[in-house]
Amino acid sequence: MYDFVDQKRMVYITFAVILFISALLAPVAIFYPIKAMFITPEAIAINTSPISLVTGGIGLALLAAGLIVLANVEKRLMKYGMASLLFIAGTIGVSFSLTDYFYVTPEKFVLNAPFTFTSEEYGWNEFDKVEENIIKENGMTKVDSLTFYMENGKIINMPAGSLAAMSGSIINNVQASGGAHERIAEE
Repeated sequence: MYDFVDQKRMVYITFAVILFISALLAPVAIFYPIKAMFITPEAIAINTSPISLVTGGIGLALLAAGLIVLANVEKRLMKYGMASLLFIAGTIGVSFSLTDYFYVTPEKFVLNAPFTFTSEEYGWNEFDKVEENIIKENGMTKVDSLTFYMENGKIINMPAGSLAAMSGSIINNVQASGGAHERIAEE
């Protein structure tokens, strides 16, 4: 029986180490391709916010911490209570990472914002205006963020880094549907 317990601890610790290492790589190498695989093939461009990588990494690290607790804590109630809390928090973190995305199709812009489980779809005719907020950095001019003004009064502000690949497509589709485009230089 003693050997079985040691083997069980070694398995927990081994999987914990794998999850800790995965916490650094999996959000980019695994989670992003999973999102791209399950999003509609009509998508012209797919992306995710940088916070998605953080929540996925933290989620995997919490799952690994739960395994470490199972391997090292002796008191049964504390062991399973702490491990359960860590597993639940880790699963929520991974879920937030997997559900954080946005993409563009010829008909719409779909946004599933960070820390939400439901997506919002916006047809191109629902955009009143797209603002590009321009800054100067190291003598170079670059787009810092995009602000979307919707016809229902909602304002969505997104960093340009995650939208860089699709900003031209968004602006062209909004303008083709009668919306406005404006560049604003920030000082």
